[in-house]
Amino acid sequence: MGYLLAHDVGTSGCKAVLTDESGKVIAIAHEAYPTYYPQPLYAEQDVEDWWRAVVKATRRVLEISGAGPREVLGLAFSSQMLNTIPVDANGSPLRRCISWLDGRAWEEALQVMRKLGGKALFTQIVGSALTGKDLLPKYLWLKRHEPEIYKRSAAFMDCGGYLLQRTTGRMVGEWSVVSVTGLFNMKKKTWDTSLINLFGLDRAKFPELVRSIDQVGGLRTEPASELGLLEGTPVFGGAGDAQCTAVGSGAVGDGDAHLALGTPGYVVVLTTRNITGRRGVATIHSADPAKLLVIAESETVGACLK
Repeated sequence: MGYLLAHDVGTSGCKAVLTDESGKVIAIAHEAYPTYYPQPLYAEQDVEDWWRAVVKATRRVLEISGAGPREVLGLAFSSQMLNTIPVDANGSPLRRCISWLDGRAWEEALQVMRKLGGKALFTQIVGSALTGKDLLPKYLWLKRHEPEIYKRSAAFMDCGGYLLQRTTGRMVGEWSVVSVTGLFNMKKKTWDTSLINLFGLDRAKFPELVRSIDQVGGLRTEPASELGLLEGTPVFGGAGDAQCTAVGSGAVGDGDAHLALGTPGYVVVLTTRNITGRRGVATIHSADPAKLLVIAESETVGACLK
């Protein structure tokens, strides 16, 4: 029998699921990890906490199911988005991950909106105002406040991209995850070099792009040993957590909608049309390479309740 292994690496922990080839769930495991709040507006996570959770959860689902390493046909990650980890040429982090919850870059957000005509015009065109939690302001914050780290960084990785690099050795960005950076051209499916240049960022720091369904590579020797899997096990591009939630809900057809309630809460409609955002509604890429998601989000629905 063959199995598929998936990890949801979220804000509070990693959920690992082992399914058979038909999608039937065979085993589930969860491992928690912390978020660090060094000062007001700051929220960070440690990539080693993620990796320890991935390893423990993987070994746990293998133990529960009795599945052997040879039976695992491939793995992929569903990951939290809007976070950044500057890494060196070897893929090693140069600092802790700046979380999607982090709002330190509010001055840089105002700077970006001023450059593009002001907050009112920016909101009218994009659909919502930029905040310090968005990625473009975070890149600019790194350049301004941690110039040595910015200079040494070979790439800006997100959670999913870092885990793909850790497992396969390739530095990549998956379409659905990078679509929330504000620097991805969803028509051409490329980095928007003109915007990257406009804000004085280095194009070389934005990695090669892959689709959710692409095989990024095979498990390298060391991570395979830690996970209890075979070297060379296929690793696929995966997608952002919101995009994977859409797939899991069954909302996969044009015009299908779903409501998700977790740490954040959001309403999403799947579409083949590139719709311009209005009144706080944004358009991001779907896990499906042929579709987009129109999403309206409140970032702390479940967190506030908790």
